[in-house]
Amino acid sequence: MDGATERMFRKSQLSQARPANVSAIFVHAGAGYHSTTNEHIHLGACDSAARMGMRILKAGGTAVDAVEAAIKVLEDKEITNAGFGSNLAIDGVVECDATVVDYLGRSGACGATAQVKNPINLARTVLEASNKPLSLRRVPPNLLVGQGATDFAWEHGIPVMAHDHLVSKNARDRYLRWRDDLKRVEGLRMTPGSSPGGSQAEEMDLAYEERVRAQQRRDHTNALLSGTWNEGQPDSPQASPGPEVCDSEPIFCPATRKSPSPSYGGRTLVNSSSSARSHSPHSPNPAPAKRARYSSQPSEERRTHSLLGQSASNNEAQKGTPDTGISMHAVESLHKGRAHHKANPASSDGHNSPPHPLSESEEYFGAHSSLAFAQEGTAETPSKLFTGGDEDRITDTVGAIAIDMYGHIAAGSSSGGIGMKHRGRVGPAALVGIGTAVIPADSADEDDTAVAAVTSGTGEHMATTMASQKCAERLYHSTRRGVGGVDITATDDEALQSFVLADFMGHPGVMQSNSAGAIGVMAVKKTNYGYFLHFAHNTDSFALASMHSNEREAKCVMSRIGEQVGVVQGGRKIRLD
Repeated sequence: MDGATERMFRKSQLSQARPANVSAIFVHAGAGYHSTTNEHIHLGACDSAARMGMRILKAGGTAVDAVEAAIKVLEDKEITNAGFGSNLAIDGVVECDATVVDYLGRSGACGATAQVKNPINLARTVLEASNKPLSLRRVPPNLLVGQGATDFAWEHGIPVMAHDHLVSKNARDRYLRWRDDLKRVEGLRMTPGSSPGGSQAEEMDLAYEERVRAQQRRDHTNALLSGTWNEGQPDSPQASPGPEVCDSEPIFCPATRKSPSPSYGGRTLVNSSSSARSHSPHSPNPAPAKRARYSSQPSEERRTHSLLGQSASNNEAQKGTPDTGISMHAVESLHKGRAHHKANPASSDGHNSPPHPLSESEEYFGAHSSLAFAQEGTAETPSKLFTGGDEDRITDTVGAIAIDMYGHIAAGSSSGGIGMKHRGRVGPAALVGIGTAVIPADSADEDDTAVAAVTSGTGEHMATTMASQKCAERLYHSTRRGVGGVDITATDDEALQSFVLADFMGHPGVMQSNSAGAIGVMAVKKTNYGYFLHFAHNTDSFALASMHSNEREAKCVMSRIGEQVGVVQGGRKIRLD
């Protein structure tokens, strides 16, 4: 046999006979703005997801098993915009997206899928089905959308639920408020005797929006003073609403076409005539926990830990940035008119995250900020009407990356999408190379390098820039963008910074867009000598957790931009013996 074949054969034997020493799981709960009031709930969700993923890995499960289990935990948390409690489409229906990618780069995905509580389970089923041959040499699909995805779920034994079973109270309240806002704004724009683009309508719009801002500020202040529900803030402390609140106005759910996956009468239906996908014993399906059982002052054993050091000073951020091949002044100037500054706590860590000594198996990269830049609005949400109050504004994609005991890497994403979106809108969480990407290891690479990346942010901009694939390529090749688009060798930190500033924010399609380019990215570079977690975001905050098999607790962080507005980076290194 030739040399290449011999190396592949020897490597295959070694990988089967000698598993890696360390497995790891990395999760994020979306980029945007996480209120300090709910911070412990978001971090608790990340902690629960990381622990579930590690439980799977320690039991011998694959990386895909761990990704599926971790994301399912996040989907079952009402506070995340994935699965139950997701944002509602323009007609009041929950439609979700999800993707899972294995270590060979094979994927399974579903988009704009209604009536399925855990879309990540459906994505995993599509992945497995795509690897099985069909009759007449048909090519099996790896992405299904809309009613076809729901039918596929029914045919493979995944429960199909009534539409309203996926709608949480908080999501419903947000929908009704946004729907009323849209009706008023659109009604003002079409005032008789004035054109939609006339100055009279624009002045009325501004006056109406100012009244909305004032009313929302008053509502928020009253909620804080009375200790009741802070509207717009999911999973907040609240009094039990009466029937007049919950049932005052039902949400219309349109009838779907006749299909083999019916759902009616408020019942959850399962196709008993079709055997469900055989779940591995390492892939449990636990009952969902609606709230993280964290008190406001958790015990020492239940504290979350930071992955970050101190944020760089604002002076450091202004000293300069690597040559990104574009004018950073142009990026800043373009967004300057719509930039705003939110007075968030300057901490890059959760308030329940005490400093702790580094172990011998890990190192930490300090978080730093570069390029004063502020985005308008938040990722995956309607335009922000006001900046006052401490409310959650995340409603974005969740994701996970796992490495199993054999060194195989996998990644996945799940999202409920933009609030008030068009029915049938497919977001980045369903699109390989945009929301989720894996670059498999090359058989001839002695370092066995592989990279996985998952993104969260403005989905349409991430589609324009092929965000997750470009990020993974930057880290895999350790390059940054130079003048004229030439790739230049760089450190991994510089490569990630170049991706955010040049490849994403500096992309012409993002710079010339009417909506802001918000992004949060989590990527893992796997080698024979260590696992390297990298993350970056230009949103106000980003919630993450990581855990390896030699740890008893997950390391959680709420990364925040703080007083300075820019791009925050951070990460950690897990050494292999």
